[in-house]
This record gives sequence, C-alpha cells and structure tokens, in this order.
Amino acid sequence: MTVHLGGGGDEHDEALLWDEVFLPGRRVALWPFAMAPGAQRDGSVRWFRAALAARGEFSVQAWGVGEDGEDGGEGDLTGVDVVAVPGGNTFDLAREIRQRGLWQPLRTFLDGGGLVHGGSPGAVLLGADIAIAEGLDPNHAGVTDTHGFDRVAGAVLRPHHEPSLTAELRHWSRRHGRVVIGLPERSGLVSDGTRARAVGPEPLHLVTPDGAERELPAGTTWRLTDG
Repeated sequence: MTVHLGGGGDEHDEALLWDEVFLPGRRVALWPFAMAPGAQRDGSVRWFRAALAARGEFSVQAWGVGEDGEDGGEGDLTGVDVVAVPGGNTFDLAREIRQRGLWQPLRTFLDGGGLVHGGSPGAVLLGADIAIAEGLDPNHAGVTDTHGFDRVAGAVLRPHHEPSLTAELRHWSRRHGRVVIGLPERSGLVSDGTRARAVGPEPLHLVTPDGAERELPAGTTWRLTDG
C-alpha cells in the first residue's frame, strides 16, 4: 500500500508527486466525488484527463460522471493500478464514497498494495480524521462520522498549508491529540503506512500534540510513529 498525498495545487504544483504515481501505461480509476455531479464534476474529469494526457498514454475510467452522477461504468477495482481522488469538498467526498458502498473496496484495494493519489480532500480522507478540513470546507453534507482511512499512522493532513496557518495546526493538534501535517500546494507526501517521505518542492510542516514542530524539506524520510 502506498498513498501519494498532494497539497491541493494543480498538476504543475504537484509535478514531483505526479512523476512518481502517474507513470505512463497505468490504469487509473478517477473518483471525482468531491465535486458536485454535473458541470463541476465533468470539468474536474476533463482537467484530469488533459493533465494525464500531457504525460503519456493512460487508461482512465471516471466514476460517477454524467448529469446525475450515476453513470460512468464503475465497478470493482480489479485491474486498476491507481485510484485518483482529486479536489473539491472533503465532506461531500466522504459522504459519497460511503453512499456508493466504496469505503470497503478502497480499503481492500489499499490493503492489497494498491496505489492511491489524493489531492487536497483526497489527502485529508487518507488521514485519520477529516474533521481537520472544517477550516477549509463547509460540511453541508452533514457528515458526523469523520474517521478517515488512517494511512499515515494516526496523523491528519491539512492541505493548502501556508505559514499563516501554523497556529491553527498547533491548536488542532493539541485539542485532538494527533500529529498534524501541513501540506503546501507545491508539495507532496508519500507514505507506506509506516514510513513517510516529503516529495517537495516546498517543505511539509509537522506539528505534534506536545507542541513540537518540524519542517520537512524535500527528500526527508521519517518513521511515522516517531512523529
């Protein structure tokens, strides 16, 4: 299992991360569920397809597309190399994955060694708790179960990080007793669930509940259980 977590920038901001996960020839299941069905979701799919096309030949199957968000030919994840979860609203994303009955299939895919790319809400979802996104996204979906997939050893991810938000990270970490990792838009993190690596180009910012803080420049590798 490897997750590739982006800070919420575009394909150019996250180019170093995309270089690792989106290798030509890979079969990609695109889950644009963080965007509302219809024009917004279709626009997300068009952007993603164009961004990948600039990198080579890929097989991309978009799930939940069309005017009502019900078509798209989705099925199981057999034969899929990468599940890609692009931007939008974190709480809408969590609700729709549960409503579609995809929570366990994605967990099984991860447990079986599958690759997942999470950009912004996708990155939050792969952490331990999506409540960290309350400062980013309105919870119009009414999500009350904020558990994430917990693929970063109990840490939570805060995309779109910038220095002015560091106090927010400190407060959240102390209040909830979790490590918080701030991901700037021009950054990425790769995790196998035990160890993590900062991809760059911008450094990550890690805060622990006891108030310790670390800047993690590109290339830094650390054991997640060590904070």
